[in-house]
Amino acid sequence: MTRTRSRFAKAGILAVAAAVVTVCGAGQAAAADKSLTWKGGFPIIGDQTVKTVVHVDIPAKATIGQPVSVPFSLDVDAGDSTADGLRLVGAKKVGGAIDASVSLKVSSGQAISLKVNLPIPDTEVPASGPLKFTAKGKVDFTVPQGTPAGKATTSVEPKSVTHVTTDASDPSLAKFDVDLALDPPSQDTVLGSTDVG
Repeated sequence: MTRTRSRFAKAGILAVAAAVVTVCGAGQAAAADKSLTWKGGFPIIGDQTVKTVVHVDIPAKATIGQPVSVPFSLDVDAGDSTADGLRLVGAKKVGGAIDASVSLKVSSGQAISLKVNLPIPDTEVPASGPLKFTAKGKVDFTVPQGTPAGKATTSVEPKSVTHVTTDASDPSLAKFDVDLALDPPSQDTVLGSTDVG
């Protein structure tokens, strides 16, 4: 467990999803709950599957040039093996942030990548069982001028980076970055659509 860059499946996931909401503006919102699974390589324990559920309310309409602020949350179940690995190195707490992105496909067919940062709350490593947490945040965004009017669809992009902090006894694991990828990659990642006008 000497790598400072290691894939620690906490999906952000991808986090990730929250940016979808940014694209939407005011108007009646439609709740979206999207379950996705990710895979990442862990120190000592190797590749593990991480389960996530994205919760977001997607407004039915967005106005070009108008700012949007949309709250979102992400439930993460990093599994028993992840928690076992943390317990093995003496970590009692984890935190950090997830850098993820969503793809906004507008009516012209153009895809716009939107970045989103999702803070990971300080979470105690359980004495037994899986590591679970809920990350909450919001995205502030302005639908750019020149965006074509019409229906826009937002999807979670297939990769994310998690910046992990721990209180592990090994100093090299105090901070490290983690790469995650959707697994399987064929999952339906569409979070919803909104009318841009």
